[in-house]
Amino acid sequence: MNITSRFRNLQGPSVVDELCLKTGTMNDYKRLASFHYKSGRPGAVTAVYSLVHRAPSIAGRFLQRPDQTMVVGVLLRCLPHLACQLRDQATGFRYRNLTPRASASMINHEFRTIARVIIHPQWRGLGLAVRLVKHALSEPETIYTEALAAMGRVHPFFERSGMIRYDRPLRPEHVRLEEALYRLGIDSTDLASISLVRAKLEKVSAANQRWIETELRRWNRTAFRIPKDKIAAMNLKQLLIAARDKLLVQPVYYLMHHN
Repeated sequence: MNITSRFRNLQGPSVVDELCLKTGTMNDYKRLASFHYKSGRPGAVTAVYSLVHRAPSIAGRFLQRPDQTMVVGVLLRCLPHLACQLRDQATGFRYRNLTPRASASMINHEFRTIARVIIHPQWRGLGLAVRLVKHALSEPETIYTEALAAMGRVHPFFERSGMIRYDRPLRPEHVRLEEALYRLGIDSTDLASISLVRAKLEKVSAANQRWIETELRRWNRTAFRIPKDKIAAMNLKQLLIAARDKLLVQPVYYLMHHN
């Protein structure tokens, strides 16, 4: 039974309701940094928000010790990167006709970026990322809050928090592969679970299995110029993993305009 099911089956107040949302510190971030897919600290942090759980340990209850504190989630808000093509598109090229210096000054004045949202693995699946983002959006520093998520297509919690999503246009070869998968009842987000995709492919005809494998090899060849002999040596699982790593890791831009 996962943590979500255990919490739902508990009697009395929810453990999630006991979490405290507070202004955090960089030490809170350091405690959870290893659980984020990006290594290293983002620069120019302007705000930190933390979700904290306070409760006695089993030994602490017996010995009547003070509650232990565990940081279960953290969000960092930072100054924006000055160059962002998706921001330009989302704002209707608002800064296009400015000088570089004026553009940089205006972007720094008008934007803050949610650069990290990290939830401890033991507490995932409870909507805590959405809770953190909504709180950050309720206390804006500027007229725009933005975020750029490499895994936004798989984990759309920014969108669930009320931010507007802007996708980078897919390359034609990516569109062709997504359409081929869709014809067999496979959404591109299904690639997050290779076992799920393989289970779906086992239910289609042998001819369709050969066809999608051909499409996967064609996509690798046209999109990435991989040599034919290397593609020929790849099995179906390797082809699907390549598709997962390229199709799902497409930057998704999110924007909130604070009126």
